This record gives sequence, structure tokens and C-alpha cells, in this order.
Amino acid sequence: MDQLGRPNERRLSDFIRRHRDAILEAWKQRVQTLSPARQLSDPMLTDHVPGVLAYIAEITGEAGAGAEVDRKLRGMPGYHALNRLAHGYDLADVVKEYADLRAVILELWERDGGGDGGHELIRLNGALDDAIADAVTRYQEARVRLLQALDLISAAALGSTDLDAFLTALIRATREAAAAVDVAIVLLGDGDALDVHATAGLDDGPLLGPPLEATREFARAVLALRGPTSLDAALRTLPATAREIRSRGLRAVYGVPLIHDGHAIGVAILGSRNAEEFSEEDTLMLRTMTSRATGIIVQAQLVARERASRHQADDARALLATVVEQMPAGLMIGERETGRLLLTNRQATEIFRQSFEGIQSIEGYIGRGFHVQSGKAYETWEWPLSRTVTTGEVVNNEEIDVLRGDGTWGRILVRSTPVRDPDGRVSAGVVTFFDITERTRAEQAQRFLAAASASLSDSLDFQSTLDRLGRITVPELGDWCVIQTLPEVEAARRVTVTHASPETIKKARALLRDVDPLPGLSALVEDVLCSERPELIRDLSHPLLAPLAENAAFRRLVRELGITSAMLVPMVARGRTFGCIALATAESGRVYDEADLAVAHDLAQRAALAADNARLYEAAQRAIELRDNVLATVSHDLRNPLSAIITAAAVMTKRAAARGGDRGDTKALQAIQRSAHRMDRLIHDLLDFASLRAGRLELRRQPQDPREIGREAVETFESQAHEKGVRLGAAADDDLPIIACDRDRVLQVLSNLLSNALKVTGAQGSVTVRCERREEHVVFSVSDTGPGIPEDELPYLFERFWRGQRNGYKGTGLGLAIARELVAAHGGTISVDSRVGVGTTFRFTIPVGDGEV
Repeated sequence: MDQLGRPNERRLSDFIRRHRDAILEAWKQRVQTLSPARQLSDPMLTDHVPGVLAYIAEITGEAGAGAEVDRKLRGMPGYHALNRLAHGYDLADVVKEYADLRAVILELWERDGGGDGGHELIRLNGALDDAIADAVTRYQEARVRLLQALDLISAAALGSTDLDAFLTALIRATREAAAAVDVAIVLLGDGDALDVHATAGLDDGPLLGPPLEATREFARAVLALRGPTSLDAALRTLPATAREIRSRGLRAVYGVPLIHDGHAIGVAILGSRNAEEFSEEDTLMLRTMTSRATGIIVQAQLVARERASRHQADDARALLATVVEQMPAGLMIGERETGRLLLTNRQATEIFRQSFEGIQSIEGYIGRGFHVQSGKAYETWEWPLSRTVTTGEVVNNEEIDVLRGDGTWGRILVRSTPVRDPDGRVSAGVVTFFDITERTRAEQAQRFLAAASASLSDSLDFQSTLDRLGRITVPELGDWCVIQTLPEVEAARRVTVTHASPETIKKARALLRDVDPLPGLSALVEDVLCSERPELIRDLSHPLLAPLAENAAFRRLVRELGITSAMLVPMVARGRTFGCIALATAESGRVYDEADLAVAHDLAQRAALAADNARLYEAAQRAIELRDNVLATVSHDLRNPLSAIITAAAVMTKRAAARGGDRGDTKALQAIQRSAHRMDRLIHDLLDFASLRAGRLELRRQPQDPREIGREAVETFESQAHEKGVRLGAAADDDLPIIACDRDRVLQVLSNLLSNALKVTGAQGSVTVRCERREEHVVFSVSDTGPGIPEDELPYLFERFWRGQRNGYKGTGLGLAIARELVAAHGGTISVDSRVGVGTTFRFTIPVGDGEV
């Protein structure tokens, strides 16, 4: 200073103070070439240098070297050295910075003209030497402590790849490196989600409740500042609740952000129960350690994420493998470029009953598949997976018949879809398929059995039933069908052979004659018939065929017919065995299984019922024919003596009347006449019915006026109606056409209906005969006001020998049956309407004739 107290520009100390900024700028240009300096921003590079310049200026001034300087400036060189140590500077880099600072000051001093250079330079060199000495000392001491701490950090990093374990070791090393630190807490995350990952020094339990929230509030403040700070400095912007962080007896609290590549990953909070505040050396040590540890934390996080991802991937692969193996569908994944199978599952092998390992191209895909409708074999390029990997086609629900690896047939339902890369190109194909063999076979079996039942029920002829059975089974159930009936069923054994080729049947019959009788084969059939249990012969190695294996004729039969498998099924119905059905496969290559045997067994039962029905029908027809013949013979033989009785009774009645004999005798003779006439009508009905059933009744058709037929029928029963007090009348349309009919037979039908009506109609009732035209028919009707017929009896009225139980009159039960047959013989129909308590109406139709016969 001059005498007026102004800075003396000729003194070096004053020059340093006045030109501090120029010195800093020139110095910055020099030190930026140092390797560590390139990583620092301008503010971080020059942060402590003004304090160092103030320290140098103080020593260069009047105090001189070795003089006491301001307490705030005394530790600046050492503090600067610690700062550089924290940023990765070597000691040589720190010394180089001081050398560059000396050179910059001297250059600018000389450029400004300088002063008495010798004495000032001595002081400058002394000041710089003191600064370097202080910096070196502090640097070395701090470096030793730092290296020890970093060793602990490295040991912690090497000791475990677990993040939380490393953090626990880190804060333990931090407490050992900085003696003032009593409590250390590491929180990871961003401002919205900060979680405590490691603590040390909290001997009274973990952070909970308000202390935990206060710790998070302080950590958020540290992240917001993007730099280290003390709790006291941050409390100005924090809520009062943040003071809860001191609840564990902490006096000094310091927070350091964990920043990596410009991104905050968490906060380290350090606390002391003894010190009011952390020293600059401690804070520098803490910042350095957390800075070095941040990279390891990030690496540990990455390792943890990678490990978690790997575990997730392993779990996903294991889950995928489990799902693929346990999924109810077969699965294959084919590569786009080559068609090579990348993956198959157990279900695929089970469905096709063959392995697909080692398939390297599309040509190696499943070989034996057939179109369901046409039966045409699949070409290699037609397989759904082939179409998908080559063209990207999506295949939905395509049914394919396949010949499986064990020789059995199956049906699959296939779905195939492409796998596309991000550019939309097909990279692979995924095909899934379900085994629908059982479902398809069940549906086919039901349709087959329903059609078989309908076909078998179409005929009641025994031989026709057997022939139909053979045609039904070939080729649906086999290539061959041989049906053998038992002698007990017919007079002799019958064998029916069916095959698609008549020439092959001739060949088979000749071969069968060669092997008949064959004891072993007969014993096999006998065993099936006796046990009434079906037998499945999958191949010729079946134990039951062992006795036949040495027979040359049998081997020739099997060889020339190409038999591969067979089934023997007994025909049993109503406790009776009719015979045996033998089904065999040959040129189709089919191999029978249990499902085929079940269908064949069901079919055999139905066929047995149909055969039994045919047999019973034939027996019934023979019985009916015998009965009708007996009735016709007996009725014919009875008419002659009955005629003699009727004639004799008439003669005796006339004689008795002429003599004026006993009245009792007259009544007896009249009773004989009535009984004889009744017997005559019964015999007449029996003869008519027998003639109708035998088809021997002839109709004498002639043109007739239906009104005349109706009037004649009414006149016949007028006296009977009058005796009972019943009103009997006739009505007819005016425009009735002529009909071609047998007049006597139509009168017979009307007489039968009128007789029945008069029997059930009481006094004061009425019976009416009507003739009407309905389109191409004339309708005759007989209506009465009798008691009516119960509804449950109506369906049986026209059955022979059936009589109602409630009408109170006797009859043969043939009248209405004969009426129905006579009407049907004319080409008409007969029906009845009745209501109990109201009355009954019978109607029958006769077709309109053209007047010519």
C-alpha cells in the first residue's frame, strides 16, 4: 500500500489481487490440457483457485514467507489438493497446476512492467513452495486414508455381487474412513420413490414412521440441489418435520447425491452424534468415497437387474417348456429359411406315435396324411406348416386323416400361423394340432350305427337282413365281412361273404372251401360263440391264432387275401346266439383297436335283433298262414251242416205254426234259428277275413249310384230301428257322381256300421246315413247318438278280434277289421270320430268312378 492506503501496483501481492481474474483465465487455459481437468466443468476447475491466489498474495505481501496468514486462507492449498484428489488427480497433476500458476503470474507481472523483481520473486517462490508443501502433505495424508477407504470399497465390491450386501459393506467402510461418522444411510431411487437399502449405526432399530419420512424429505432436497449439503443448510427449504431426522441423537447430518453419468440414482446420508459439523476433509472424503462407490452401485444394480432378468428369462423358459410340454395340443415350430423343426412337444409325438427329432427340411415333415373328403394323400407342400413357412398362410381348423407311426389311423385338427420379424417378414411357422380321432370316430360310429339300424329295419326277411349287414360293414368297418349263422337258427349253417370286389369274393369262397373244416378256426369261432364275448385280433401274432400258424391252408388264406387284422363278434339277441360276424382288414392297411371292436359289437347286437325280428316275423307269417288256412277249412266245412240246421229249423217252425202247437216249442225253434243265423254270419266273417288276408277276395266293380246304396242299407234296418224306437234316416248331396264299386261289399260295410250303431243307440236316439262328395271321393258316413267311444279305445277299433269293454254288446271283433280291408280294397280309407256322451261317426271313402268297368 502507498502512504494513502491505496494498492501499490508495483508490489506483486497487490498485482495478484487486482488481476486475479486474468490470472485465473490464463491459468485455466494451461491446465485444461491435463487429463483429469478435461472431465471437469469450468466452475469445478477454478472453484478453489481464488482462495489459493489469496493465500499466495497474503504470503507474498508484507507478512513474508513463514508469517501467520488469515485462518480462512491457511488451509486452502491442502483443501485444493484434497479436491483434486477427489476428482482423480495424481500428485504430479496437482504440482503441475501450481507450476502453471507460478508461470502465469510471472508472465503477466513481466508483461505489466513488473517492479523490483528480485525481492518480489523470492517472496512469490516462497509462497508457492509453502502452498505446494501444504498441498503435498494434505494430499498424501488424504490419499492414504482414501486408498484405505477405497480398498475397503473394492473389497466390499469383490466380496459380493448382491447390491444390498455391497451397500452394507460400503457404509461400514465409510464409518471406518471418517471417524466422525456415527450413522450412515443409503437410499436408492429418484425423488418420488426413495427406499432405504442399507443403514449402519442405528442400533435401536430400523427407520420407521416420521424419522423415515424426514430422511426421505432430506434426501429429496439433496437430489434437488444436485450437490452435497448439510441438514442445517437444507432446513430452510424443508418442512419442520424434517427435523425428525435428528431423533436418533444426530447433531451433524450431511447428504451426498449419488450421480452417475449425470443421472441421480440415490443419496448417501451421514450423521454424527458428537461433531457439530463435518470437517472439510471429512466431507471431501465422504464425497470422494460416494463418488467412487456410485459406479460400483450402478454396476451392482446392473448385475442385479441382469441376474433378475436372467432368472426371469430362465423362469420364462422353464414355464414355456412346461406349458409346451403340458399343453393339450401337439406343437411344432418350423424355421422359415430351411423348414427345420426348431421345437416339438411330447403331445406331437403321442398324437402321431412317432418322433420328429432331426427333421432339417420341409421334405422331412409328416409323410402319410390324407384329405378328409377325397382321401387323396397330402403332398409335402400341402402340409399346413409348409404353407405357413413358405407363404405366410394362416391355416384355421383344417382336418387331416393321418396314418400314424404304429399303423393306426387318426384324425387331427390343425391350426398354423406365421411368426413375423419387426419388418413383417415370416421368420418361422407355428403349428398346433389336436387329436380329434376319438371324437370323430364317435360321431362316425353314431352316424354309422343309426344308418345301419335304419337299413336293417327296412327288411323283415332273414337272408335280406344278412345281406344288408354285409353291405353295411364293407367298407365302413372293414375290407371283409363274413357272417356265419348257427344250425339252430336255420335248417343248415349259412355263410355270407362280402367284399367290394365280386371277383375277390369268388376267390375267397374257394379258399374258404379249402380250409373248411379247419379245427383251429372252428374252435376259435366256437370260443367266441360260447363266451358271447367279442375278440380283437390286432395282427397275426395273436395267441388265439397260434394253433393255426402251422396250417398251410390257413397261411395261404391269410396271405392271398392280405389279411392284416380281424374282429370276431357274436350275434346275440334276447338271450339267443344267432351266429358270428368276422370282420377283417386287408388292402386298406387299417389296424383294428378297441374302439372299432366296440362299434362292431354294437352293430352285431343291432343286427342280431334285426335277424331275430326277421325270424320271428317269418314264424308269425307262417303261423298266420296256418291259422287262416285252418279258419278257411273249418268255416267251409261248418257251412254245410249249419245250412242243414237252418233249413230243418225253418221247416219245423212252419209245421209247428200249422199245427198250432205249443208256444214254448215255437220259441225254442226261433232261438235255434237265431243262433244258427249268428253262426252263419260268424262263419261268413271268418271266410271273408281269410280271403282278404290271403288276397283271394275278388271285387265285382260296376258303376253304382251311391244314393241308392245308402237308401238300400237304411231300408234293410228300418224294422230293427222301429222296434228299438230309434230314428233312422238318410241324407245325400244332389250332385253325387257315379262310383265304380262292388255294391254288395259296400252294402256289407254300411250294414256292419249300421248294425253296430243301432246296438249302442238307445230309444229316442237317432242314426243317420250320409253320402257326400269330397274332391275325387264319395264319403259314406254313419252317425249315432249313442254313448260314444272312450278316447283310449279309438286306436284299436279296427284291429281284428278286438272288442270294446264299455258298450254293453257282444261281437266277434272282426266286423270293423273286415270293413277296413274292404274299403282299402276299393282304394279308400275309413276313420272314426267319437265323443263320450255325444255320439260316434264312422266315415269311409270310395273313389269316384268314370262309369265304365
